[in-house]
Amino acid sequence: MKNHLIYSNITGLPLGDLSPTLENGLIKRLDVRHKGEYGWKKLGNAFDVDKDDLKYLETAYQRSVESPTKDLLDILDKSQCRTVGEVLNELKGSYVNRPDVAQFICQKWQETKYDKNTK
Repeated sequence: MKNHLIYSNITGLPLGDLSPTLENGLIKRLDVRHKGEYGWKKLGNAFDVDKDDLKYLETAYQRSVESPTKDLLDILDKSQCRTVGEVLNELKGSYVNRPDVAQFICQKWQETKYDKNTK
């Protein structure tokens, strides 16, 4: 029940309002390969991001230190107006299959909310 309350508070949050701590956590977990695939690419496919955009993110990432996850979150926020809840659902779903990342986001959200309430 406690996790449900925390999860429901974050679900409607626009991706652009994600705190730097949570965004960096997503980047660290989705920029690396997991079971042979990049999490950011699976997430982009789950949201039907244009294949050319995904290929561009991959190529740009190979040429620089920029994060494809950060760029993907920008696309999902600005072009598709996705929420954190939608991303959490895809992370937990069978296609992306990264419930560990969804759990991390919910846990960090809880810690952030707790820290704000205790100050």
